[in-house]
Amino acid sequence: MIDMADLGYGIIGCGNIAPMHAEAIQAIEGARLVAVSDVVEQSAQRLAERFGATPYTDYLELLKREDVHVVNLCIPSGLRAEAGMACARAGKHIISEKPLEVNTERIDALLKAVEEAGVKLACIFQNRFADGSRLVRKALDEGRFGKLVLGDAYIKWYRSDEYYKSGTWRGTRRLDGGGCLMNQGIHQIDLLLWFFGPVKSVFARTSLVGHKGLEVEDLACAILEFENGSMGVIEGSTAVWPGHPARLEVHGDQGSAILEDGNLHFWKFKNERPEDETIRSEMPKAAAGAGASDPMANVTHEGHRRQIEDFTQAVRDNRPPLIDGKEGRRAVALIEAIYRSAQSGKPVTL
Repeated sequence: MIDMADLGYGIIGCGNIAPMHAEAIQAIEGARLVAVSDVVEQSAQRLAERFGATPYTDYLELLKREDVHVVNLCIPSGLRAEAGMACARAGKHIISEKPLEVNTERIDALLKAVEEAGVKLACIFQNRFADGSRLVRKALDEGRFGKLVLGDAYIKWYRSDEYYKSGTWRGTRRLDGGGCLMNQGIHQIDLLLWFFGPVKSVFARTSLVGHKGLEVEDLACAILEFENGSMGVIEGSTAVWPGHPARLEVHGDQGSAILEDGNLHFWKFKNERPEDETIRSEMPKAAAGAGASDPMANVTHEGHRRQIEDFTQAVRDNRPPLIDGKEGRRAVALIEAIYRSAQSGKPVTL
């Protein structure tokens, strides 16, 4: 067990998302950023100077530090299993950005390494920590929706050609793993699974319509049948101008709720409670549009702070984090099934 005052963090990968992790760590009492690493020396130095950490260009050197207890993986998706297994062998706990890896085979190798090393692993799905998402989950636990009927996720975003050219790994099968579903839509897909549970079968179509030269999809539609008998759809794209708020809908025979960018935008139940009117009165008038056309627009570190704080406490208490590696695997497994259905033209049973 490690005292929170001694919990040191390291970050591997100093790209766009790394400052979000650094700001979150900095905001947590008893956590501190010790070291960062990136193959681009200037990137590592820039992040290190901003947050008072030590820079490295070889993450294996970072892993030798005894004052690094947790490592945050902010490198491209297809590199996370290899780096994560190195972290596990070094006895470091791991927080990985989404997705854990580009396919479940690589995720399973990472899970095995983590289990053998006796370290903890979490996957960043910060949307589960949003106030609106928590309210929906609480209402589901209390049975307020009644029998679940429909669960839908809509991620109709726009990404420019410049976005895909900004990193040689973007839009590649080997390092990105997929397109509008695996990279952009996975947060809403994770929420859908958190709310509705396992998917029984899926039928899907994917396409590349708005970009040239990508190995992955920028358009996808899937019809889901959940094990609980409800149904749903996933619609994702990075070719929709100008981009719209990510939307998730939960419908039951006793109530409905709609989230946009993690904020509640509809909340109504057949059996109302006094607090329901208060919840509705506090809903934002319009969605912020986070990520709709710019992956970093209107995004704060608060969701990351809440999740990394949970992980910090999990290490201290020697308990599983709220979103562990097995939870992180579920969304990737569903997206893989969607890709298999789109490729075969037939439904896929999970």
